[in-house]
Amino acid sequence: MAVASDVAAALDQATQRTAASADDAQLEAWGKQYPMPDERKDDPSNHAKMLYRPPRSDAAGLLVAAAVIGSWALLFSHAMWGIKLDGPGRSPWWDIVGTFFGLEFASAGLFITTHDAMHGTVCFRSRRLNDAVGWLAISLYAWFDYGMLHKKHWEHHGYTGTHDDPDFHSGNSALLPWFCRFMLGYSTPLQFAKIFAWTMLLQVQEGKGGWEGLVVYDYVDILGWVQGPKGSLGVTYWNLVVYLAGAPILAAFRLFYFGTYLPHLPRDGKEEMGWQKSHSFDGHPLLSFLQCYQFGYHWEHHRWPYAPWWQLHVCKGITRRLEAEGKFSRQPPGKQRLLWE
Repeated sequence: MAVASDVAAALDQATQRTAASADDAQLEAWGKQYPMPDERKDDPSNHAKMLYRPPRSDAAGLLVAAAVIGSWALLFSHAMWGIKLDGPGRSPWWDIVGTFFGLEFASAGLFITTHDAMHGTVCFRSRRLNDAVGWLAISLYAWFDYGMLHKKHWEHHGYTGTHDDPDFHSGNSALLPWFCRFMLGYSTPLQFAKIFAWTMLLQVQEGKGGWEGLVVYDYVDILGWVQGPKGSLGVTYWNLVVYLAGAPILAAFRLFYFGTYLPHLPRDGKEEMGWQKSHSFDGHPLLSFLQCYQFGYHWEHHRWPYAPWWQLHVCKGITRRLEAEGKFSRQPPGKQRLLWE
């Protein structure tokens, strides 16, 4: 019995060493494509960076991404063609409101999926598939430029909370000015052109002469000056305003508030906020998910940038343990302001 026990223990240790070696190889391969955050020698959390290991299979990441995109597609289809906002047969209020907030949350999920792709965590072992999923998700969300987002996001990780950080405020850390700067920094004329074309396509009308499509008639219709008859695609004007514009804009504010503003809010506007100073939500994982897909666990995201969003609660458990052991602590957040400091 003792011999068998010793053999089993030896086999278990060998298996653990093999798994750890595979994890190290995976992180090494990841690090060659995605830069780890800058670290300070006196940072008490340096020893913690290897306490979390990413998933050993890409299946979960791809399934989570598919679930988010699929949920959005179902809600989007219902919002465009299943909801009637006025007139005879108007949809019940609970359907109108529930679809709006469901689509808003799913839209935030599209961006979070893109964010995971920018970190290579949708599919660790295939950069091409990983980036394809990220491109699809951000195109469905609001036609942002995936390559530009990827570049600027890693600048954010490399220069967090400094004047070189594209996500940081430009001198006024109040909520609305910072949000406006943030959105303008990621918007492009090409993006708006794609949104315009997509909106017109959704309004394709079936007229007396056949398919009228992308003509002046629809251009006038999109501005709301004339409301044409409902055709084949024929999404009505107010459905576009409420669900195609309103839901993604509110999702953008959700993403900014929980994923940039609160985590990187300085105690005074002149303070630089290196990633080590990032604030982190301390509540339950379910509440963190409902806020913004666990993105409130933001210090953990910067400490372990190779953790997908659906495992940030695991990282939070590690930091809670380290804090309980007195191995490091975090500074309190700054005071929130709406328009000016």
